[in-house]
Amino acid sequence: MSQSLKYGVILLVTAVLVLAAALVCYRPGRKSKYRFVRLSAGNLLIHLMDGLITFVNTPDLAREGNPLVAKFGFGWEALFLANLIGFLLITLMAWNFCRYEHERIPARNMFDYYMKLLYGENYKVSWFWYKFAKNRRAMFALVSYACYWGLTAGAPVYVVGWMLSMLDMTPGWWHDNVIIICIEIAVIPACIYLWTRDGFLKSDGHMTD
Repeated sequence: MSQSLKYGVILLVTAVLVLAAALVCYRPGRKSKYRFVRLSAGNLLIHLMDGLITFVNTPDLAREGNPLVAKFGFGWEALFLANLIGFLLITLMAWNFCRYEHERIPARNMFDYYMKLLYGENYKVSWFWYKFAKNRRAMFALVSYACYWGLTAGAPVYVVGWMLSMLDMTPGWWHDNVIIICIEIAVIPACIYLWTRDGFLKSDGHMTD
């Protein structure tokens, strides 16, 4: 591949990733008419750039790390199908939390709000889901919100990894899957906190005796 084509691909991919970031990060917590469309479109752009830069770097998939290819020997069809299913699941997550309205529940603090929302007034104090939540709609909205942002935040790592490889700048510590896991470990709990905080504040942070 010529240097001019290589840099052209990198510039194109970078520009599209910036656009994707703008779509998903513009007032992410504020409900709007086109919020679901923005979040889905931004995620789609990341998936498309992942496919494009993978094809540019390894059209025969010899360097592809996806287990479907690396371990089971499948080709582009399986890779495309797996990414399509993944994108559809992420889109479903976005749809799930975008249509959810936080319930207004009198609560002493965020933890009290969280437990009352999922388990009702007479809940048993626990920092973990000790049993399946009674309020399933709220639980699925919370899980969808946290997983959407965790997966979306981690998705560009594969693209950045390919671009670093194209520039011969990949540091020794760079491992796509490890970085993605670390990002998701940080993002998912943070999103659970933010989602709960938003619900508590929309309840006017109401204090109960």
